[in-house]
Amino acid sequence: MRVLFLHNRYRQPGGEDRVALAEVQMLRAAGIETQLVLADNREASPWSALEAAWSEESYRRVRRLCLEFRPDVAHVHNFWMQLTPSVHAACRDAGAVTVQTLHNFRLLCANALLLREDRPCEDCVGRSPWTGVARRCYRNSLLASTAVVRMIAANRRRGTWDHDVRAFIALSDFARRRFVEGGLPAERVFVKPNFVADPGPVEAPPSASRDVLYAGRLSREKGVHVLVAAWMRARLNSGARLLIAGDGPERRDLQARAGADGVVFTGWKSPREIRELLPAVRAVALPSLCYENQPRALVEAFSFARPVIVSDLGGLAEAVQDQGLRVPAGDEEALGEALATVTRDATLADRLGRNARATYLERYTPQRNCEMLLDIYRQAAA
Repeated sequence: MRVLFLHNRYRQPGGEDRVALAEVQMLRAAGIETQLVLADNREASPWSALEAAWSEESYRRVRRLCLEFRPDVAHVHNFWMQLTPSVHAACRDAGAVTVQTLHNFRLLCANALLLREDRPCEDCVGRSPWTGVARRCYRNSLLASTAVVRMIAANRRRGTWDHDVRAFIALSDFARRRFVEGGLPAERVFVKPNFVADPGPVEAPPSASRDVLYAGRLSREKGVHVLVAAWMRARLNSGARLLIAGDGPERRDLQARAGADGVVFTGWKSPREIRELLPAVRAVALPSLCYENQPRALVEAFSFARPVIVSDLGGLAEAVQDQGLRVPAGDEEALGEALATVTRDATLADRLGRNARATYLERYTPQRNCEMLLDIYRQAAA
């Protein structure tokens, strides 16, 4: 089997970029011949959004690559905004089975988050996306919102998702339900979570540390401002620290709010550096205000036997049962109580950590994920 991967890198590297590369490496380790085609939004011109609905240049380039490489499967990750949905047609026209991973809700929502005013919003699920223009849902910009909504609407009219894609991969059952409600054919939407490499057993239990880690983008939808407020409310600064690893538009404001209450901003950390931090923390916090599909940070915490504290929303709520604590999104008081509970109760922290590790070994290893991905390819081809 030959697999062509196509991925549009973001201006700021994130989880989707790492997932695409990890899947390529996973298949190569399994003996599958792969080729990776990357575009980069850091190279985009101010006018790239005008061609985001369909790029004839991308169509020709990718169709030529397909005719040279002859893939059995073309697997698309992010296509916004350089590649565009023209690549799905190019792969199909060249005879490849096309598969699309649904990392976010861009096929349904202008901002791809199903989020408005810090709350989940499903007003455009199964309906016209043009409401997103009136509300300036993408970057609070009328022109930018028009560009992304035009892409959504144009490809619905063209039938891109009906005719050019044989299988869609949702990262959680929760996400799958939203996409089916939004109009994707249920029989072609499969569920396959993310995965991470197995770090092996970790010697130090969670109770050996009093540090809580947040690792990710510092932007409003991630709820880090709620986490900082909850930490200060919980008054855990007697040897306990909240480590915030990441960067983004909210960083300066977050640092101004945090003061000196045991909150440490480490700056951006590479994936390798995050994996070095994880064995030395007690828990990982994911306080998102938006629907997360299935972040790698969650799976990495599980792999290192670290309990998680998450918002009771979307894919996070689905994934976390007895591996951590769930709290209402945006609730500073409830989040503060959860932080205090995990930080003060060593027995609980260690038990949740053991459950997290067991869940990782059952669901999220590269071996299990490879089996699931190849099975989806086979079903798409059939």
